[in-house]
Amino acid sequence: MSIGFDPVVGSVLFSAGLIPHVAPPRRELELPTVTPETPPLVTVILALYRERWDDIDMTLESLLKQTYPKERLEVLVAIEAHDQAIHPLADRAVRKLRDAGIGSAIVMSHGGKRLKAYALNLAIERAHGDICAFYDASDDIEPAQIERAALLMHEKHYDAVQATVLRKGRSILSEFLFIDTAFWFRKYLPFVLGLAKGMPLSGEGLFLRRAVLNEVGGFPEVLTEDAYLGILLTERDKRFGLVSSVITEKAPRSMKAHFIQRLRWNRGYLTCLARLVRSDLSWKRKGALSLPFLTPLSCALAFVGWLLIVGQWGLSVAGGFQIPDVTLSVVPHTAYSNAMYYWALTLFVVGIPMCVVSYVHTLWVLGLKRSVPFVMMLPYYWTFIGFAATCSFFKNTTHWGKTER
Repeated sequence: MSIGFDPVVGSVLFSAGLIPHVAPPRRELELPTVTPETPPLVTVILALYRERWDDIDMTLESLLKQTYPKERLEVLVAIEAHDQAIHPLADRAVRKLRDAGIGSAIVMSHGGKRLKAYALNLAIERAHGDICAFYDASDDIEPAQIERAALLMHEKHYDAVQATVLRKGRSILSEFLFIDTAFWFRKYLPFVLGLAKGMPLSGEGLFLRRAVLNEVGGFPEVLTEDAYLGILLTERDKRFGLVSSVITEKAPRSMKAHFIQRLRWNRGYLTCLARLVRSDLSWKRKGALSLPFLTPLSCALAFVGWLLIVGQWGLSVAGGFQIPDVTLSVVPHTAYSNAMYYWALTLFVVGIPMCVVSYVHTLWVLGLKRSVPFVMMLPYYWTFIGFAATCSFFKNTTHWGKTER
């Protein structure tokens, strides 16, 4: 007996979510094989908002260590006019870059309460590079990343190239997030890209042709502007690549910061899902690309379902009586009820261990064995994700929600 909703939707979504787990993880991604005499000009856009100097300097040091020719680089620092505290830090950043021989300038946004995309688009308008690369504060970038990505785009005529983004911290939640991002970039995204010929993008370690950005009008002003842009580019049959290079970003500093970040991602993915449904793509490509964007729905349904079931059990034990079944069934027939029950039971008994084994295998292949013991606690993390996913349905779509790191 249980209190909840008919499990067919949740079971379908959970079953679909298991599909990428059968794909092999990618230890190495793509690398360029040709170096042109004149490499393309790259404009790095560094978006800063309410940052600390230590975090800004972390990214600056990474940029200064890049192996790409400095004369083929420019850096634009995008800031908000109302963020007064960031102005002297941005000036200091520009001076440091110029002293090192990298052309740099500040792009000031007067967008007020508009989303991050507005500031990024202003910087894109000022860019001179054939390729725009996007980073944030607190990014630790591999020294060859810009070189690898730019030359890969030049060689294979890619319109968008994404580096692997790993998020690290010292808390247990940060360990879970690190495992999640390793799985996402080395197993989930390659699988989706292979089927959909497109993928959701991430805002750090992202390389885009400026001409393509101008073609689509820049980043859309939504919460997850990077992932949404991935849909727009997929719809236009642009070419995507995954460069074999890692960028390590600081994880959110607290549970509240983790929650705010997940809330924003999930709400943004719901917006992306609505756009994907309206997209001019084949059903096969829509289905593959929908897998990541369905995450808020599947996580929320799982969280609510188990919360109601556990709540019923708890009340029954505490009250000493059985609370009646109020499950909503689409088809009021015993055969249907039994089928739904055993399907859900199979997913619980087989699906969850399958996910855990898949994560362990991915970490093992990537040489991240230190994180393997934390995988066994991932179901607790999924409860946290489910709560954030449920709350995301009620989040305002016009408030960015800065992640404190």
